[in-house]
Amino acid sequence: MSSGTAAGPRTSGWVSFVMAYLAVGGVLNLAWGASALANRKNFAEGELVWLNLDTWGAIALLMGLFQLGGAALVWTRKPAAPAIVAFIAFLALMVNFMSIGAYPLWSAVLLALDALILWAATVHSDQFD
Repeated sequence: MSSGTAAGPRTSGWVSFVMAYLAVGGVLNLAWGASALANRKNFAEGELVWLNLDTWGAIALLMGLFQLGGAALVWTRKPAAPAIVAFIAFLALMVNFMSIGAYPLWSAVLLALDALILWAATVHSDQFD
């Protein structure tokens, strides 16, 4: 909810929330991807439903870069940011869901993070202006 005051418009912290959590999610996905590619013994590759750990590591790295790019979009307050960020969060949600077998706890944390980002970007999209 925005309300104008003599000092200027006030907004809630949802835009900052989305930007910060998207950046955190991006860094975590970069760490997950790099770890999956470099240190295979920490993951249960046999539990993956689809593809192998190398592929999921590369996908996580790309997803992390997309998320950091989305955070930059929110930072610059681009008009299309809510829609793009919601799509990025949805993709990240799917990636973490599909790779949950390799490292369940880490993927569950990222699932919750991505769900919060998706919720905030869609429900509070009017505050991105």
